[in-house]
Amino acid sequence: MSSHVQNIIEKYGKDATRLMDILHEAQAEEGFISDEVVEEIAAQLNISKVDVEQTLTFYHFFSKKPLGKYTIYLNNSLVSHMMGREEVAHAFEKVTGTKFGSVSEDGQFGLYNTSCIGMNDQEPAAIINGIVFPKMTTYRVKEIIRAFRAGESVTDMINSLGGGHNQSDLVHSMVTNNLNRRGAVIFSEFDPGKTLKKINSVSPKELIDEVKKSNLRGRGGAGFPTGLKWEFCTKTP
Repeated sequence: MSSHVQNIIEKYGKDATRLMDILHEAQAEEGFISDEVVEEIAAQLNISKVDVEQTLTFYHFFSKKPLGKYTIYLNNSLVSHMMGREEVAHAFEKVTGTKFGSVSEDGQFGLYNTSCIGMNDQEPAAIINGIVFPKMTTYRVKEIIRAFRAGESVTDMINSLGGGHNQSDLVHSMVTNNLNRRGAVIFSEFDPGKTLKKINSVSPKELIDEVKKSNLRGRGGAGFPTGLKWEFCTKTP
């Protein structure tokens, strides 16, 4: 048994319920999951090889063949196409010398399509070795691949291309936080409970109009305007 697989399995206490974690770390170590590793994991966890295979083949980001040192998944959603995905995809193919669905001859770059990754407000977006790269352009593609060829890691790129802390030292990414505005929340003196009392004297439409004018946004759906969401709901049977 290879030592790195053994260490990963022992790290999770040979617990079969942690199969996803074990597969994730094993792939991060080798870049893919070989048949030998599948057999090792099955034997050590005391489960069938089929149990490992069904999990491995079900999830999009697991692979039984090498995906490239830099595994690039480009969002293939409708919004991504509207924002220029085709040009970005062509740029990736040109600078890496490979087509989507394959790995470059030197094994450095793998290009793949993926469904929506939740970056509709920052498209075209890609996931490269687990890191989200939003707002891709043809120029940015060239800069990223140039940096990778120079030996920079994916995490290095967070610092060089932008680091949005999103108000937490635990978060370090290039994703723009649309839900945060710096500054005071209350800008003037206020009468506690005044707004709650006023709600009883206004119509639903007037209330929704106020929420729309406030530009209040939800915590999901890329900060979708709350007032619009409420308005759409009132028009639904």
